[in-house]
Amino acid sequence: MAKIAPKVINHDWLFDKPIAHRGLHGGGVMESSLAAFEAAIQKGYNIEIDVHILADDTLVVFHDNTLERIFGENVELQDLTYEQLSHYLLPFVNERIPTFEEVLEYVGGRTGLLIEIKTYIRTRVAERVAEALENYHGNYAIQSFSPTALSWYRKHVPSVPIGILASDVVSFALYWSGIIHPDFISYLVTNLNDRRSIILRSKAPKVLAWTVSNPILEKKARTYAENIIFEGYEADPNAKSVITIRKTRVI
Repeated sequence: MAKIAPKVINHDWLFDKPIAHRGLHGGGVMESSLAAFEAAIQKGYNIEIDVHILADDTLVVFHDNTLERIFGENVELQDLTYEQLSHYLLPFVNERIPTFEEVLEYVGGRTGLLIEIKTYIRTRVAERVAEALENYHGNYAIQSFSPTALSWYRKHVPSVPIGILASDVVSFALYWSGIIHPDFISYLVTNLNDRRSIILRSKAPKVLAWTVSNPILEKKARTYAENIIFEGYEADPNAKSVITIRKTRVI
């Protein structure tokens, strides 16, 4: 692996404006497409993306582990080369599934990128992501469900902001927070409440709520979390959270 040059990366941007989940998609615009990323940029949002590694070491931006949901084929991404994957065109937008490098070049620092590393135990994905980002000049942060990927990032590129993704097992986030020392925790919005928000915030400076799917849920999320990751509607790009957690005894 090439040596990664250390650099100080500010992540205040992560809480300044809503984060569009897989870009701003719907209405004929496919998720995780360059068209969805452009739509998010034009509306003034940050963008969340998902990064997988293929059999030939290529990084691609795509959410699912398989092609089943989008293309109707139960094929694992990790078993394909990019040459094989390039034959699949995203519906509606007629685009190939983009490589991570293509997305970085396309976005070009025009908005912030929240990058989810899709892996469980492999560190190679994290290594390749770090290599690709070494000369990127835009705002970005890393998040993952994988403690392995986050531990690698904290050890090898400690200046990059990282976040733990968690859903209903709060103990998972708490345990790994004590080891990884994340800059934020991304937590499933429907499982956020006063008690969990207090506990999570005691382990990380800030909390993100995912995935917010309507304005009513956003209103709830903004009383518990500093920012939202959203899809299915257009969030107010200027909205700010007002944390109103009631004092709750935490045992």
